[in-house]
Amino acid sequence: MVLQNNGADNLTVSNGSFSFTNKINKGSAYNVTVKTQPSPFICSAASNRGLASDNMSSVSIVCAVQAYFLSGTASGLGSTTLGLQFDNETKSLSDNGSFSFSTPVAEGGGYSIYIPSQPDNRTCSVTNGTRSNVTQDYTDLKAVCWEYIDNVTSGGINDNVSQNGSNPQLVEFDSTLYSAWVEPSSSDNKTRIRIAKYNDNSSSWSFVDSSGINYRSFNSSATSQDASQPVLFVEDKTTPSLYMAWIEELAGTSYVSIARYINSSWNSFALINKDNQALSSPHGAYHSYDSSPYVTWSELDNASVSQIRVSKATGAFWDGNQNTGINYNTSRHATRPRLASLSSYLYAIWTEIGNNATGQIRVKVSSASSTSWTSVDNSTTSGINRNSSYNAEAPELTVFNSKLYAAWQESNSNNVTQIRVAVFNGNITSPSWSFVDNGDSTKGLNLIVDSDGNENASAPRMTVFNSSLHLTWLQEHGLSKQMRLAKYNGNDSSPEWTLVDRYDEFGVSRFGLNNNILKVAATPVMAASSSKLYAAWSEPNSSGITQIRGCEESILNCKIMKNHFSNLNCLT
Repeated sequence: MVLQNNGADNLTVSNGSFSFTNKINKGSAYNVTVKTQPSPFICSAASNRGLASDNMSSVSIVCAVQAYFLSGTASGLGSTTLGLQFDNETKSLSDNGSFSFSTPVAEGGGYSIYIPSQPDNRTCSVTNGTRSNVTQDYTDLKAVCWEYIDNVTSGGINDNVSQNGSNPQLVEFDSTLYSAWVEPSSSDNKTRIRIAKYNDNSSSWSFVDSSGINYRSFNSSATSQDASQPVLFVEDKTTPSLYMAWIEELAGTSYVSIARYINSSWNSFALINKDNQALSSPHGAYHSYDSSPYVTWSELDNASVSQIRVSKATGAFWDGNQNTGINYNTSRHATRPRLASLSSYLYAIWTEIGNNATGQIRVKVSSASSTSWTSVDNSTTSGINRNSSYNAEAPELTVFNSKLYAAWQESNSNNVTQIRVAVFNGNITSPSWSFVDNGDSTKGLNLIVDSDGNENASAPRMTVFNSSLHLTWLQEHGLSKQMRLAKYNGNDSSPEWTLVDRYDEFGVSRFGLNNNILKVAATPVMAASSSKLYAAWSEPNSSGITQIRGCEESILNCKIMKNHFSNLNCLT
């Protein structure tokens, strides 16, 4: 059999190991292919393409008489086309078109699908686009394309693209996508909360905030102050309501301000503060058990220790209404709380400084509308960290398949932050958490794009779309930060995460959904409707002005079809 690297450097091989004589420079591309097939066998190359970081010894060749063929269909591309490449064969896909590769896959071998270039205004990947040990028919390949739905050429969805936008939020309400973010007002340079809704039919955004929201929006005599840290959440009753909470200082005291969207306008709903101290990190959730929206935040107590507070959106405290909050240790700082509702239970997760001065991920539960909270993390001295010796931050909670999942960022022994994901056993009297990030002691979920685990990963957020759990996060790559997104296979016993943001000429890309892959993305968020998954983040433009970026996902369905021969492996 004859192999080639980059279409040249012919190498004749037989069973056993092989090595190309001609060297390539570090950082250069390699692409090992089969030039001459040894009839009657079909030989396939796997792990055969990429950028050389060292001597590359992962390339494998498998030969067999039995083989499989790849074919499928494409939809949702609009007027653009998408090129898919397998081995040295390229197919051009158009909307509602079909395709088939004539290049077979040897049984026991592997395959990788590549995207040499992205179509206009889209970023695409291939779910299940890489496999090894092919031994059966597969019908689950999907080309996933994200279409940018912001003002792609002129900037993001900012009201004024010459002003910095930050801290975007997304929610689906009444079959419409809403986004909120922070942006300075051109009239007084005070930051306001901007809210816009997306028209899927016209692919356009319209503002629903009367030039921005702060407390002065509801009290014209009030002095305009900076509004920050917005969060959107839905009261999911028969007739749903959209709520927004944010932080704003009024007369020297910061409050959790809450507004409700009624009849296409925002109405002040509540101002909440326990001890007239500084607040941060609000979050809201609807608790179906008692049909009430709740909010949580971090607030300094009279001893200047950050406490986790919980209240109904009406202002009725749900944390005991004492001098301290629901912290595991009320003498230790606690920040970044999040809420999730499951059955009759309201759960809270946050970061709290532990005995070793590192952040521990703590979880408590309030059951059956009780204002008392019970710890459901792994021990009395630490939280649910993978390793309690290392700092953990930015926790997230969500419900998937009637189970509670948590995600967070945690440093490893090399002081590089990893994305950790764990699932709760649901037993409040004997709680335990199992890791489902498919990582190890030093690497988390982000190993799917950073196999060495040497680039920081941060800011995880989760949502459920199309009966699958999705997670987005920020991944450092050189001087940039990439907006990454992966999908969970739903199997807690054998967890696997698949990248669903960007493929390139090497398969799984080093880059994510960024509008400009050289820029630093921040604050990734997601929201799902019944038919689409949306993502948003902030990212500086070429002038250094931070824009609010957004995109939506459409799906292309593919198949793998089988060619029946007898089976024989002959070369690895």
